[in-house]
Amino acid sequence: MLQRVDPNKAVSYLMPKASVSVHRGKLYLLARLPKKSGEPGLMPQRIPLRLNDTPADHRIADKRRIVLQKQLDRGLFDWDDWIDRQTVNTTWRDAINALYRKRVVNGRTGENTWEISYMGRLRQAPMTKEFNSKSIAEFISKWDRSQCSYKEVYYLLQDMCQLMGVTFPELPVPTYSSGQLKDVPEDSDIIESILKADGQYQWHLGMMAAYGLRPQETIGCKFLDDQHRLQVQENTKTGYRIVIPVPAEWIDLFNLRDERRREGPGLNQWMFDKRKQAGINWTPYALRHAYAGRLWRFGGNDLDIYTAARLMGHSVKEHSKTYRQFIDPILIAEKAEQALQQKLSSVANALAQMAPG
Repeated sequence: MLQRVDPNKAVSYLMPKASVSVHRGKLYLLARLPKKSGEPGLMPQRIPLRLNDTPADHRIADKRRIVLQKQLDRGLFDWDDWIDRQTVNTTWRDAINALYRKRVVNGRTGENTWEISYMGRLRQAPMTKEFNSKSIAEFISKWDRSQCSYKEVYYLLQDMCQLMGVTFPELPVPTYSSGQLKDVPEDSDIIESILKADGQYQWHLGMMAAYGLRPQETIGCKFLDDQHRLQVQENTKTGYRIVIPVPAEWIDLFNLRDERRREGPGLNQWMFDKRKQAGINWTPYALRHAYAGRLWRFGGNDLDIYTAARLMGHSVKEHSKTYRQFIDPILIAEKAEQALQQKLSSVANALAQMAPG
């Protein structure tokens, strides 16, 4: 049962910070918590985490400590969120912790990507319930198979099943495809909308439009020189890279050198709220798609697929699949022009040779 703790009550309700403790090689969270019996008052208690006393698991435990502390500070602690009723079985929290170890602790996924791209959806999972085929099928049913979220969760769950030795249920394969882009704004619409936006929101939209950034990449990016090159930080989805503006004139048009960067968490939600207030139909991420279109429109046949892909932080395969509608028409048109020019040139030379001396 949820027990709300009023921070304005007597001193007896004030509690020290939650901490991570070790007992017989296992990790626990230690804090003054509401009594499990439901009686009034707090007492020091431990929450088992089913984690071992290792550096990797200590990092996971500390993330759980932060969550616990937020619940306590806001008076939202609930024992049902923390105690596994069937401790002999693998819970969703166990599976998510294992995925975190693989992707973040031992892999190349950054903390920001984990919190935003992965936990943004996995946080909705029933943490204390058993992680099994039935609960997996129930969880993913939140989304339609044609949605991007379904695709992302589908493959995360496959990885979690492999890690935990759980049978992946028979589920419809994702049908979402990024091969055909929709709602990509025209440059005139982009300019009009950004110039109408207010300070911080205008700056973030302008950076995404001019440099093809993802929303989170606007947080730690920085200008390198007077040529307007921009450095994207290492802890982003695709890591460190240098990007260029397309077109460069948008740097001055949107006054991007005047950094009006929004600080603090919740960037995606903030941008979503701002977009609704401004009445903008396309999503901020569509600015990245529009950047790719300009990149190929301006670069044309002189731009190779590897350079374009790396500039945007893609693999060649991913870039080719996502932006084929921009790439193919340009290459086909330019190849046709070259062929026609060569043919006309050959005809002209032949006529010149046939002309009387």
